[in-house]
Amino acid sequence: MCHLHVPKPNNAVTPKVSVVIPSLNEEKTIGRVIQKAKEVLEAMGPTYEIIAADNSTDKTPEIARSMGAAVVTPDRRGYGYAYLYAFRHARGDIIVMADADDTYDMRELPKLLQPILEGKASLVICTRLKGKILKGAMPRHHRYIENPLITCLLNRFYKVGVSDLQCGF
Repeated sequence: MCHLHVPKPNNAVTPKVSVVIPSLNEEKTIGRVIQKAKEVLEAMGPTYEIIAADNSTDKTPEIARSMGAAVVTPDRRGYGYAYLYAFRHARGDIIVMADADDTYDMRELPKLLQPILEGKASLVICTRLKGKILKGAMPRHHRYIENPLITCLLNRFYKVGVSDLQCGF
């Protein structure tokens, strides 16, 4: 199999961190998510890029672009596919996954990134189960049955010690 390598322009800065945000009609929150991410990353210092994988019919992509995010349009719909599509465009050594609806507080990014930047971890997953979950934020069967069962199986077979496997941050 042959691979084509296209060199980056000399003036292109390769980001250390890529923040990937799938979005679908999130014009009310996308700006807040991007602003928080930018503030935290600029304070921390690594080079970064923000990628919104978007199939919106509202102003979400325009807002994301106006805030400096790269907007890619997946050729299919779906939350998981939006991530996969955006990953192909991500150039950073570290990929942060976040939601466009401001579910996860981007001001918590240092807690995710520090262990990786310090070489203490290669993967960090947040947990929603050791804090306060607002009413209606997670269906009861996900919180008490599905997520705990899947997380328990992962921990048992791979001995990883994760508390919330399905957290998207």
